[in-house]
Amino acid sequence: MKKVLVIGGGPAGATISRLLAKHFDVTLIQDKIWDKPCGGGVKTIIFKQHNLDKKLIRFKLNYVEMIYKNKTIQIDLKGNNLAIIHRKEFDNYLRELAKKNGANLIYGKFRGFEKNKALVKINNEKILFDFDILIAADGVNSLVRKCLNLPPIPKVITHYAKTNKIKTNTCKFYFGKEIAGKYYAWAFPHETQTHIGSVEAKNFEKLCKYLNIKEKPKGYFIPTWQEDIIIHKGNIYFVGDAAGQVMPLSFEGIYYAIKSAEILAHSIINNLDYKNEWNRRYLKKFKFMKMLEKINQSKLRKIMVNLHKYKLIQNFSVNLWLGE
Repeated sequence: MKKVLVIGGGPAGATISRLLAKHFDVTLIQDKIWDKPCGGGVKTIIFKQHNLDKKLIRFKLNYVEMIYKNKTIQIDLKGNNLAIIHRKEFDNYLRELAKKNGANLIYGKFRGFEKNKALVKINNEKILFDFDILIAADGVNSLVRKCLNLPPIPKVITHYAKTNKIKTNTCKFYFGKEIAGKYYAWAFPHETQTHIGSVEAKNFEKLCKYLNIKEKPKGYFIPTWQEDIIIHKGNIYFVGDAAGQVMPLSFEGIYYAIKSAEILAHSIINNLDYKNEWNRRYLKKFKFMKMLEKINQSKLRKIMVNLHKYKLIQNFSVNLWLGE
């Protein structure tokens, strides 16, 4: 039986491990458990598609708000189509599903390659792992990519904080250079607190000023998808953030990490070309969203936001964002 080694146990790594475990000898290497800084928004449909426990859903949202120059536009999501989850709990659950399906879960840190094997540090011991296939799901700063001398994933830094100084019952998206710069800023509901953040560090202070609060932010990188990102080299595959598979403009990563893992699993099991399969499913959509992202970064931003006053545009955006 072929040996598959998966580096990284987030949504992409845990999902690919679960899907391949009934076909191959799968080992999943997970670094230390931590609560990834993340808004936690995911399409509700993923729970049905992958038979996930709906008890993981902390909030179900039937509308979101777009805010531009103190003007708020409410976007009807046509039902509870957007869910908020707690990333640490969600990721742990996905790893446990992988274990139940037969994957061997090991907590350790990938350190590189040696003698065509993967070197993993477990506690204070360095162990070499054989593999026939290696799947890198090790995030935007993928060490596997670096070890293979592949170009790094294009990325942008975001700043975020959890605050109890404001409350929100839904996801708020703030647009405009004065608040959010080229992208957008956000405020998402999270249990007793609100998760706020902005793409590009310099905009966090602008957001806090707009919200009339003060918070000390933390920073992390998110991928900015491009068509030419290498996602496969020999017997090594990349998936999720390590492949840049985050939706342009919305920066939705959880859903597309899981769905990209599904595509990769199908490709490996059926000996198909992974990139072709991914392109067939998502390339047109990602390219269209990339175009909208560029519009949002231009003087046409105001027109794009204001068009969402109309139900026809709202329905189009909701289908594009939350539909299949």
